[in-house]
Parts: sequence; C-alpha cells; structure tokens
Amino acid sequence: MIKQLPVHGKLLYAASSAGWAMLDRIVITWLMFYYTEGENPLVLPAIFGSILVFGRVVDAIADPLVALWSDNSSSRLGRRKPFLMVGALLYAAVFVALFYPPAAEHSTANVIYLLVMAGAYFFMFTVYVCPYLALMPELARTAHDRVDMATYRAVFSLLGVAAALVGSGLLIGSMGFRGMIWTTAIIGMLLMYLPVLVKEREYADAQPATLGLVDAVLTTLKNRAFRFYLAGNAAFWFGFNIITLGLPFYVTVLLGRPEEDTAILFAAAFGVAFLAFPLVNILAKKIGHKAVMIISMALFVLILPQFYFLGRSPLGLDPVIHAYLVMALAGIPLSSLFVLPDAIVSSITDLEAGLSGQRREAMYFGTQGLVLKIMMGLSTFVTGLMLQFFGRTAVEPLGVQLTGPVAALFVLIGGIIFWFYPEREVREGEQAAFPPDAFNVR
Repeated sequence: MIKQLPVHGKLLYAASSAGWAMLDRIVITWLMFYYTEGENPLVLPAIFGSILVFGRVVDAIADPLVALWSDNSSSRLGRRKPFLMVGALLYAAVFVALFYPPAAEHSTANVIYLLVMAGAYFFMFTVYVCPYLALMPELARTAHDRVDMATYRAVFSLLGVAAALVGSGLLIGSMGFRGMIWTTAIIGMLLMYLPVLVKEREYADAQPATLGLVDAVLTTLKNRAFRFYLAGNAAFWFGFNIITLGLPFYVTVLLGRPEEDTAILFAAAFGVAFLAFPLVNILAKKIGHKAVMIISMALFVLILPQFYFLGRSPLGLDPVIHAYLVMALAGIPLSSLFVLPDAIVSSITDLEAGLSGQRREAMYFGTQGLVLKIMMGLSTFVTGLMLQFFGRTAVEPLGVQLTGPVAALFVLIGGIIFWFYPEREVREGEQAAFPPDAFNVR
C-alpha cells in the first residue's frame, strides 16, 4: 500500500521550480545581451537569433525522447529520480558554460561554441524538467493534492523568476557578471536537488513502461481527454505568447515610454497572479478544473482587446495607468494558467491504464511540451507578420494594436475547444486508479 505524500514532501517537490525557473529566466534575460552588446559583439545578433532557434528545435525534439527514457526507466531509485540527480548537476554546469565563450571578441569559435552549448543547454533543461513534471502525478494521487502541488509549484516558479529579474542585477553590481552566474547556478542547483529528498519508491508505485517512441506518442494522443485539453491549451498559449511578444512594443510604441518600463507591466500581471493563486486553488477544488479554465479564458477574451486601445484609453484614464490596469486585470485569469495545466495533465494520465495498461506520465508532459513549443514558434511567426505588414512604429502602430484582438481570438478558440473537455471521465479514471483505500495515510 503506497503512502500519501505529506505537506513537507509537496514543498520539497515544488521548491525545485524556483531553481530551474531562475536559471532559465537569467538565460532569457542576459544571454543575448552578453553575446551581442557593443560595437564588436562576441556573436552577431542575427547569428545569435538563428542559434537560439536551433536550441529551441533541440528542446522540442528532446521532449518525447526524454519522456520515453524516463517512462521506460527501470532504475532501483525510481523512474524519475536518476534524471533529477544527473540533470540538476549537468543543467547547472551547462548554464555556467554558456557564459564562458572561448574568445573575448567576435570569432567563428564563439559561434560554434554557442551553437553547441545552446543545444546542450536546452537538452539538459528537458532532461531535468520533463521527468520532474512527470513525478507530480506519481506523488500526488488525488485531484485536491494535485491542485495543491501545482499551486505550490506556481508560487515557487514566480519566486524564481522574480529572483532572476531583481537579484541578478544586484549580484552583478556587487560580484560582477560571472560572480552572478556562479552564485545563481549554485543556488539553482541546490533547489533542484530538493525533490531527490522525497523517497520516490515510498509514494509512487509505477512500473517501467515498455512502448517504443512511435507507439508511445500515438497511444498518448488516443487519450480523448488529452486531445481536447492539449488543443485548447495550445490555442490559449498561441494567443498569450502574442501578448508576451508585444509587451516591449506596447511600452515603447503605444505608450511612448522607455523599454525598461516593460518590467513594470510584467510585475503588474505577475503580482496580481501571485495574489490570486489561493483563489484559483479554492475554486478548482469546489467547481472543478474545467469551469475555472473556461472562466479564465472568458476573462482573457474580454481583457485582451483592450490592448488595442493602449496609449489612447477609451475610459479617459491616463494612458500609463490604463496600461497598468489592463495588465493587472490580466493577472487574474493568468493565475489559473500558471496553476491548472499541470494538475489537469496529472489527472489525465490516470486514463492511460485503460489505453496501454501502463503508466506513462512523462510522455504526456513531453508531448505537451513538443506541441506547445511548436505553437509558440508559430505564434512568433504570426506576430512578426503583423508587425511587418501592419506597422510597429509610433507613426504606423496598427500591427502592434492588432496583437490584442488577434490574441483574444485564439484564446476564444481555446475556450471553445476546452468546453468539450470530458472532466467527468477524467475524474472517474482518477478515482478508479487510486481509490481512497489505496493509501496508507500517515
């Protein structure tokens, strides 16, 4: 009889998110600046962008591969722990290595080095994160526990992002750039090792899966609930990524403010999302995942068109105050999208026993990662087309203004798809897989 994970186990698991979210945000924030600043950059900006596209391709391909290796693992330590133990060290090591190019000025060696290290970085990110996410449905066996763990994880993720955005600048001022890199790498790695302290074998009773890669992916997509969830969530992130890409343009083009004010808009949305996490947790337990997701998407559909009016508020407000208000309001539904997807996928994986007779949690998260990364790439392409053909300057701002309504359209499509998500079927599968008497409650 398996044990039910106690609160301290949930916190140990969730705290890891602060570690890898912090390191990843530092890469997003500082890597391009480090390699492309100045008149003689280490790597030319256009080449840097191409290398990052290559890294994202590696990241997407790695998702199903790492998922398969983890699901099929027969290690005596468990299916996930070996990946966490090796992945945390190598991920932190590659993170540091990214910022140690072989030449101090522009050179072919720097281009080759960054190409190799970017691929290694995104691969090691997946080696850790995919098994880490798959561990959640194994450790948390009830809908309530899964919502709690997803909420804790969302809190720690935002804390990690905040630490990167605020702390990295302070550390650079006191320790220099590479001092910041080493300090955050060590802190991030230590946080990433915390889930290893949870005895996986005591709380997870999953046997190694046996399907090959093609069969594993195809069988995962046969899960009807997963198809509806994945399509709805992909449409949402397609739309929301358009807004994320548009933020610097909202600040500089529509509001006429310096680009550093972009961080304040992010803070308005993320701060409200952080405060709304307890509300999402309570509502998800009372009215269900599906209802909260649909309500959140409906709120986004109402809020996102307001981005069209940034810089010329229809309410007569000061343009900057109007922008902060819109971003703060967006933080309310955004909180649901930080918390619920992991909990939903965790519950959906319980239906896998009826499809293959096996438990393959990692492949669900891996398939989701592959699809979402493709959607993010496509939404970036669509955003670029809008800015290119409709304008992205203060004189011709229509391309920037259209991002809000277009994003709302894709979120609406996601909400319509999610309306057909069979939550009752998922709940029945969850209860059948882990009835209340399956636990040895501590």
